[in-house]
Amino acid sequence: MRNDPQICATLALATLISPLFPEPARICLAVPMILFVPGFVATKIAFPGLPLDLERFALAVAASLAITVLAGFGLDKIAMLKPAGWSIMMGSITLLLLPFAGWSDQTNERLPRFTKRDKRSLIGASALAISALLLSGYGYVRHREFRFSELWMVPAGGSLYAVGFSNKQLRPSTYDFDVLSKQGTIASWSGIVLADGETWQRVIELPIKANFPKEQRFIARLRDRSDPGIEGQKVWASIPPAKSTEQQLQITAEVHQPTQEGVR
Repeated sequence: MRNDPQICATLALATLISPLFPEPARICLAVPMILFVPGFVATKIAFPGLPLDLERFALAVAASLAITVLAGFGLDKIAMLKPAGWSIMMGSITLLLLPFAGWSDQTNERLPRFTKRDKRSLIGASALAISALLLSGYGYVRHREFRFSELWMVPAGGSLYAVGFSNKQLRPSTYDFDVLSKQGTIASWSGIVLADGETWQRVIELPIKANFPKEQRFIARLRDRSDPGIEGQKVWASIPPAKSTEQQLQITAEVHQPTQEGVR
C-alpha cells in the first residue's frame, strides 16, 4: 500500500504522546505498536518487496516481539519500565527505522512460501499466543496486591463520628460490626453482606462526657464471618481527660511567673 509509510509514522508519533491519552486510547495504540508496526518496518528494510502477504505478516509479528523484548531490557537498565517509557521507546524505534525502509516494489522479491505444515504450526502458535494474551489481560484486571477490609472511625462534628468499612477481599463477605465503650455496647450490627468493592457507613453519636477527668475510649470492632479464625479489626477514638481547675491555675502560674533576673 502506498500509504503504509504515513500510517506507520502516524502511529509512531501518536505513541510518543500517548501518555496524554485516556487508557482505552493507549491500549488501542499499544496493540499494533507491540505486535506489528516496528517489525513490519524492519521487514521493509531487510525485504523491501511487496505485497504484505502471510509470510511477511508472520515475520513482522516475530520481529516486533523481538524488538519489544530488547526494548524492555533497555528500559529496565535506565529505570523507565513504565507506560511512558514504553511509549517513548517503541515510538522512537519505529521512527528511527522508517527512513531506511524500502516501500517500492522494484525487485518484486517475495519471501519463501509457507507449506501446509507451516501454516498449521502458525495457526496453533497464534491460538496459543492469543489465549495467553487474553489470560494475562484477565489476570491484570482481576489482580490486586492485597486483600483486606478497610475500617474507619472519624470525627463528624461534636460528639458525632462516622464509622464504616469497605470490602476489598475480591469476594462477597458477611460482617459483624460493633461500637463499644468501657460501659458496654453503644451500637451493634450483624450480618452485613457486602460485595467486593462495596462500602457501609453510618454516623453515630458517642456518649462523650464533658469535663471528664479520665480518658474516654470508644472502639469500633469489625469481624468477617468468612474468616472465623481471625480475631477481627479494631479502631478507636480517644478523648483525652479534661484538666482540673487546679491544674489549669498551676500551669498558668508556671507560665507567667517572672524570673529573678526579670525582677531585677
